[in-house]
Amino acid sequence: MVTAGKPGAGRSGRPRSGEERLSRGAILEAALRIVDDEGIEAMTMRRLASTLGVNPMSIYHHLPNKAAVFAGLAELVFSQLDIADAGDELPWQEQLKNAARAYRNALRAHPNLALQVLSDTSAVSEVVVATVEPFYRALERAGLSPRQIFEAVNTLVDFIHGFMLGEAAVRAETFDLAPDLLARVNLLPPGKAPALTRVVEALGEDGLHYDFDTGFETALTLLTNGITATHSTP
Repeated sequence: MVTAGKPGAGRSGRPRSGEERLSRGAILEAALRIVDDEGIEAMTMRRLASTLGVNPMSIYHHLPNKAAVFAGLAELVFSQLDIADAGDELPWQEQLKNAARAYRNALRAHPNLALQVLSDTSAVSEVVVATVEPFYRALERAGLSPRQIFEAVNTLVDFIHGFMLGEAAVRAETFDLAPDLLARVNLLPPGKAPALTRVVEALGEDGLHYDFDTGFETALTLLTNGITATHSTP
């Protein structure tokens, strides 16, 4: 049957409802809402199209596949992570800590996406790579060599990623190690872990309450102090 010339034939003419407002930005914002609310598994191209009220094929004109959507989401989130150069107004240690806090906060704001970014290298775009610039800038000011900077940044970023995975798994600002840890330590054979036993018993149930913000700051100070002691120029 010849359809040329019939109303609605082909894809020329007036776009479907919703398609006239379709853009890469609108698609990514909708995808981010799905990921934040329901998780990575819920984000399919068909579901995304349904949320936007468009034909799935319309999305492919802007983002060719699901991997491109996730890469775009990482770019969307990390593009907001822009730390101004403080110059000499702050010590390099504080600049480094501020970079780490900002990086963690960007991941923590979207924990479902964070898990995808950390496990899928295809989601790492140029924008995400550039987010480590403040780390490099601070450590360069500290007088570290290029190799020392590279290794220190990798260590810091790996720490933040690992911390974020634990934080995302708990999905709460705090959690209690007690009374389970207390019970486990009490069940250990005498002399099995004497240092652990002494510390846990000294802290007690209240002392084994863990706060993620406090834990992050403590670890960040330990890492920064370690860099200072090991690599900083006199």
